[in-house]
Amino acid sequence: MKKSNPNNFTDDLNADIRALRSAIDKIDEKILDLINKRFLLAQEIGHIKKRCGIRIVDKDREKEIINRLTDRNKGPLGDDALHHIFTAIISGGRGVQRIL
Repeated sequence: MKKSNPNNFTDDLNADIRALRSAIDKIDEKILDLINKRFLLAQEIGHIKKRCGIRIVDKDREKEIINRLTDRNKGPLGDDALHHIFTAIISGGRGVQRIL
């Protein structure tokens, strides 16, 4: 009877983890690209707001975004994590509007 080599199992496991991490890295890069595109749009909105004398912070719009995404969220991302992530993204968008 042939004994299984525990090193093969570990090698396979490590290869699986590396492959999954590589897929995560690619997704992270796409997320970063999308966040930067979002901030470019926020900058355009900031230019309009500045020109029209409109305040940067729009709490109603921010609540609308969080509520819409919470309603759309099917998991496994929890609503609390979603709220924290998008609050940070919205805050960053305000930041690019402020530096105009």
